[in-house]
Amino acid sequence: MYARSDMADPSAPLPQADLIRRIRNATVTRSVIQRKARYHLGAVYDADGALVRDSLRFPDKHRARDPKSLATVQGLKVERRIARALYLGHAFTHFGHFLIETVPALWWARQVDDDVALIFHPFDEAGRNVFAETAHGRDCLALLGLAPDRIVMAATADLAVEELLLPPRHYDMRTGPRYDFREIYRTMAAAAQRSQPTAGSSRVYFSRRLLKRRLRRLSNDAAVERRLARRGFAIVHPQHMSLVDQINAAGAADVVAGVDGSALHLSAFMRPGSRMLVLQTKRRRTIHFMNGLMEVETISVPATTAAVAGPKRIDLSELERALDGLGCPRPGLLGRMLGWLDR
Repeated sequence: MYARSDMADPSAPLPQADLIRRIRNATVTRSVIQRKARYHLGAVYDADGALVRDSLRFPDKHRARDPKSLATVQGLKVERRIARALYLGHAFTHFGHFLIETVPALWWARQVDDDVALIFHPFDEAGRNVFAETAHGRDCLALLGLAPDRIVMAATADLAVEELLLPPRHYDMRTGPRYDFREIYRTMAAAAQRSQPTAGSSRVYFSRRLLKRRLRRLSNDAAVERRLARRGFAIVHPQHMSLVDQINAAGAADVVAGVDGSALHLSAFMRPGSRMLVLQTKRRRTIHFMNGLMEVETISVPATTAAVAGPKRIDLSELERALDGLGCPRPGLLGRMLGWLDR
């Protein structure tokens, strides 16, 4: 049965520039990502060679395993020296984590001088720079007016920094945002609308149907899509859209629907009071955290399965009830007849 959640009041405190620490003669060790072993390396050490624990990412299924002392870091070799830099944590190539963990970090960049380097650890086994090697990364910097040459990736080299600025880690995968970063998302949304003004659609469905089968998650996604289209939803495929187009689509909508996944974190750019219909194959807390922060109501339709390891599907009757609850107009006679064929 579908479920409606209350909009959570944002409870995270506003970030403050005076939370940024200053560390003299710091070392930033290079990134190592071991996805299969579920650990990563790359952290900040102070002038005495002690690990600065505040530089570590809060653990989820991947955990930091950085040694407590710089003296025990294997293969340490400083290959670049920087006078002044701001350490901003991990830059994810994964779209969902990019939106919830990397984008908010850029708020701190707006609190320092324009000549301060911005150091990230790439959260990518190949060490890719999301801001240079993905379209959404490049678009993000452009929307925020940040120069790409300020980005320094601690990917393959250890760095020495005369003065390192270290803000607190801003996101905990287990409990959600630690600070209220709505400002950075709204800045991006306003810039996206200015760069490409559009009226948009009041109801949008972010489809996964054109992804590889293992990523689609629902066995009856085509039938779900037809139902939503007959209820007035514009069907869009975010992997074929620019970041600006995705932001504008989410920002213009009164209702956004989709199968739980990365694209639903675009609620970061939705208006307060708008609603999200989540076709839920697994309870993904990060979507609910984001919706709560941005004051977006969540309506969930859980997927069902006939067997423990069988394919998941959405009960179309439950979907119709949820759409009725959202006030979506019912289809005409022809649409209802076509709907009977989907059953």
